[in-house]
Amino acid sequence: MKHPPFNQVSESIEYRLAQVFEVLRELEVEHNKCTAKQLYDYLTGETFSGEKTILREVIGNEYLLIHEAMELSELIKQGVQIDIRTLMEAPKEKIYEAHLNAMSLELEYALLLEDYYWLKHRLGHHEKVVKEDSWLPGSYKEKAREILNHYGQYMDQ
Repeated sequence: MKHPPFNQVSESIEYRLAQVFEVLRELEVEHNKCTAKQLYDYLTGETFSGEKTILREVIGNEYLLIHEAMELSELIKQGVQIDIRTLMEAPKEKIYEAHLNAMSLELEYALLLEDYYWLKHRLGHHEKVVKEDSWLPGSYKEKAREILNHYGQYMDQ
């Protein structure tokens, strides 16, 4: 799938990021702001897993955008350069640490809003990561399971 050029979506990304940063500020979540270009490059760049991200899907979904903004925040905090090669070149440990921290925040936000549908949907995705992701470093398997177990208790809501 071909992504729209950055100049066609930059204003939308900037607008949506501003909304997400406001939510994070209201939630008193410490974060490093990424730029619209960093987010675009990160989402449209090559991935080690071969998984493709649909840019408009992320930009249009508050939960996914919070997740990606926090993932980038964590990577920036770790000193990782953000561009189209980040997922290919950054250490997998840093990528998964950022991903799991972002997943925790995303699920916590869904729980705060009592959006059990989203919680179940994303836990299904996360369960797949825990059980099937061969790239998940062994040192992060326990943290991934803890997230699944913690939020899994809300599956019957």
